[in-house]
Amino acid sequence: MLARGRLRGRDLTAPFAGTRDLAEAEASLLRLCRAFALRMPPRSFFCGPTAAGLMQIPLPVGQPWLPLHIGVRAGERRIEAAGIHAHHLTLRDGDLTLSAGLALTSPERTWCDLAGSLTLPQLVSAGDFLLWRRKPTTSLVRLETAVAQFPGRRGPRMLRLALPLISDRSDSPPESEIRIAILQAGLPAPDVNEPVRNALGQFVARPDLSWRRFRVALEYEGDHHRRDRIQWAEDIRRINALQLINWIAIRAHSPDYRDPAELIHKLRTALMAGGWDGNPIRHW
Repeated sequence: MLARGRLRGRDLTAPFAGTRDLAEAEASLLRLCRAFALRMPPRSFFCGPTAAGLMQIPLPVGQPWLPLHIGVRAGERRIEAAGIHAHHLTLRDGDLTLSAGLALTSPERTWCDLAGSLTLPQLVSAGDFLLWRRKPTTSLVRLETAVAQFPGRRGPRMLRLALPLISDRSDSPPESEIRIAILQAGLPAPDVNEPVRNALGQFVARPDLSWRRFRVALEYEGDHHRRDRIQWAEDIRRINALQLINWIAIRAHSPDYRDPAELIHKLRTALMAGGWDGNPIRHW
């Protein structure tokens, strides 16, 4: 316990009433949550965007840390404090977990709760992250079970739309969101990070998205592709290799992620050049 005078030390900051942290410490969501956890009753837990942030589930760019989303079981007294968004949640077995010593909703329950505030591409992106083949946090079966049991009034329809669209092969949120924008535009569904081979069966490239039938590939290049010389050289090699086997290779970057209309037009043109009839496809 700190003495009263120590609480007023200039090297300390008060992230919430009744809590103290080192002023020089680097700010993070985890530090904020640990600070507030000092005054949280045992019955409460982090939920929604805060639980997602603690699990590093991708959220929309600019998502603020505050207010923290704190939940209690339905019927219990909610937490009232500045910088807090309080929730009453009906919980089922397995809906809570511990991470870094903090109580929060499980990955599956958190994904379901996010359906009330995210767009379909954003929700699928969050699901892709949870199933990512290189470091899965959960399984499709567990997500399906969570959706079937989800008691929330907001989001069930969005969850049912998102479930069949999730892929464990997407390597980044922009890839995921662009993929769903492509489906929403009525274009054919692409393969995700699948190998492309030449006529002899030799490996050529592994595009982010590809349409083997129409010989079209899409590569999303974030800022790190431009800054990393090795990555930049590999990007050029991959595009050239695809073009040598008569594929159309389209490169997308951050403006296409924010507004995919022009990219969709380029893809539609390329797919039709490859033999697609251009009739919009209804994916759901």
